[in-house]
Amino acid sequence: MSGPGQDDHRRPTRFSAPAPDATLNVAGTTGEWDAQFAVFYREWTKPLVAFLIMQGADVALAADVVQETMAVLYRRWQEVDHPRAWAFRTASQRLVRAVSTVREIPTNELPPLSSPLLRARPTDIERWEQQYDVVDLIARLPPRQRQVMAWSLYGHTPAEIADQLGLSGDAVRANLYRARITLKTWLSRGEGDR
Repeated sequence: MSGPGQDDHRRPTRFSAPAPDATLNVAGTTGEWDAQFAVFYREWTKPLVAFLIMQGADVALAADVVQETMAVLYRRWQEVDHPRAWAFRTASQRLVRAVSTVREIPTNELPPLSSPLLRARPTDIERWEQQYDVVDLIARLPPRQRQVMAWSLYGHTPAEIADQLGLSGDAVRANLYRARITLKTWLSRGEGDR
C-alpha cells in the first residue's frame, strides 16, 4: 500500500485528501508510536472533518466527532493496523450515533467557536465549501445516499463502502445511482449556484 504523498492506486478525486495509510512501524517504542500518531493526526484531522461535513454534519459537530475518534485511536494506536480506514469508519459511525440521538434545544445565539480545529486560516473548510457547491446539494440528499456519496467522493469503491458500512454492494450501488441522478437533476436546474 502506498504512503502519504505517494501515488495511490485508486482513482483520483476532486476533493483533496491525503494518501491512504502508510505502513506503520508497529514494533517501536512508545515515543515512536506517539510520533507516528502525531503525524497521522496532523495529516488526517481536517480531511476527516470535511468527510463528516459531506455526510451532513455541521462544522462543530464534525470537529467534535473527529476529536473523539482521534482520542480513541490514540489509546488504541498500537492495536490498529490500518488507522486511516479505522478513523473514517469510526468517525462515520460516531456521526450516525450523534445525529440519531441529538434532540435540538432552542438556545440564544452561540459565541464564535474557538476550537483549534476550526481556527485554520480563513478556514480551509470554508474555502473547500466555496469551491464545491455540490457540498450543499449533497447535504440535501437522504441520509444513506449522502453517506455513500461522501465515501465515494473520498475515493472508496462501492465494494469498500459496502464493507465499511455493513451494506450489500447492490445497496451501495443503488444509493450511489439515485444520489447521482438527483444531483444531476438539481445541477441541471441550477440549484447548486450560490
